[in-house]
Amino acid sequence: MPAVAQGQTRLGMLYSRKMSGHTNCRTRYPILLVHGLAGRDAGRLPYWGGIPDCLRARGASVHLAGIGGFATIEENARRLDARIAEVLEATGADRVNIVAHSMGGLDSRYYISALGGGCRVACLCTFNTPHRGTALADLFLEALPRASRPIAALVDFYSRAAHGEDDAEALEAARELSRSACADFNEANPDDPGVYYRSYTSRIDGSFPVRRKAALWKLLYDREGENDGLVSVESARWGEFKGVVGAESGLSISHDDLHDLRKFRSAPHFDAPAFFAEVASDLALSGY
Repeated sequence: MPAVAQGQTRLGMLYSRKMSGHTNCRTRYPILLVHGLAGRDAGRLPYWGGIPDCLRARGASVHLAGIGGFATIEENARRLDARIAEVLEATGADRVNIVAHSMGGLDSRYYISALGGGCRVACLCTFNTPHRGTALADLFLEALPRASRPIAALVDFYSRAAHGEDDAEALEAARELSRSACADFNEANPDDPGVYYRSYTSRIDGSFPVRRKAALWKLLYDREGENDGLVSVESARWGEFKGVVGAESGLSISHDDLHDLRKFRSAPHFDAPAFFAEVASDLALSGY
């Protein structure tokens, strides 16, 4: 199991500050943004909001993964393989830094470990990734066994009809997020010693202003403790744990708020692009 650092870092405190126009995000390696389940890089609800433009304005070479919203881990990892080859050819770099949110972190780990992608990845930064699964997936699959299959079939139909995602397999994707499946995944996919793994997460509480998220927080809190409404803090720890974003100031930042999904923004004091600019700046200063 990868080592986990217990301490918080200053990065978690920078989300609320006005970003300096001189913040340097020019990392040594190109940055590939890898979204999570149900995400899409473009369209009416771009997954990363203003983060790509913010990083590019400060010198970063930023690229989007273009993976499926409801594809399996293996399928998305194969897409990453092709996409990273394109990025390396376009930039002349020999490796990339992967910045992944939620299930995108599992897709990326599979690419590194199972598909031999470690030689093309310098650093994997995961944010709110359910490395040990989430009890919410278990509840969906076990407590709602009759409903889970038709709901997943409806999601697949919509994904294929509206977005052309012929590889959508929502039920299998949900199964891959169960705690038992992630335990098997972790055993089968050990970390590559040549890749630097670091992780971040956020959390909310029962007073969160969006009632749906507060209800999900309660369901998960009773089973796994502190969480962001979808993923527990403990599940999100992987490699060097950089801390809970906003914890120093007592702010609640949900799973969606962290990656700047603006339509569902419910943490108005959190500046996601500024935070990710500081993450990129830290990578640059660390030689990545």
